[in-house]
Amino acid sequence: MSQTGVVAWLALRELWITFRLLILLALYVGAGAAVALLPAPLSTTLLRLAIGVAAAMVAGAAIAGWSLSRERTLGRAAWLATRSIPRGTILVGWFAALTLVSIIGIAAVGVLGWLAASTPGASLDPLAFGLTFAAIACGAIGLLALGLLAGTLLRPSAAAVVAAVAGVSLAVAAWVADPRVASPLELLTQLPQLPSPISVAVQGAGAGLAVAALLLLLARVVIDRVDL
Repeated sequence: MSQTGVVAWLALRELWITFRLLILLALYVGAGAAVALLPAPLSTTLLRLAIGVAAAMVAGAAIAGWSLSRERTLGRAAWLATRSIPRGTILVGWFAALTLVSIIGIAAVGVLGWLAASTPGASLDPLAFGLTFAAIACGAIGLLALGLLAGTLLRPSAAAVVAAVAGVSLAVAAWVADPRVASPLELLTQLPQLPSPISVAVQGAGAGLAVAALLLLLARVVIDRVDL
């Protein structure tokens, strides 16, 4: 097993032991279960789904910040570094573990959301719906990278708060900056009305991955310059 795989496995084990893995999955699945169990018009269902997923994504960023910062403050990251595991590998391992959990959660909420939204008479394109959730997953990955960046710099509680506030601020700023461009979550609420949702979803996915790469690269630079 590669060093990245070892760190990712240890990260998943830590998330499981501390119930953070279950909390994150429960937030995603809960968002889907809420819309599946509470019948409503299509527009209301999609809005509730978007709000629930957004809350879970912000929580994921906070968990990412808390987790990496806690590894640093407890000395576990330093212990791995003394075992010839590069600091960048520690960062990437945690990123991989958190990404895996988030993708599983988003896939689950996507399935539940589709079951709730695909009622008789609903004009939803399954391909557009699936690509929208793929774009949402890319946005969630970007927020995880933001949380890890906060975790490289701050104490656990501060990292969690900063990651959550920054995640909400980025989402609001993305809409305010250009209301004509729909974010993946906005796209979800507007899915039945948009003429070309697939192209918007692909653009949103690309933007999310670009932001994730930039933030992860910045976190990689920072983690080499901080005390573990």
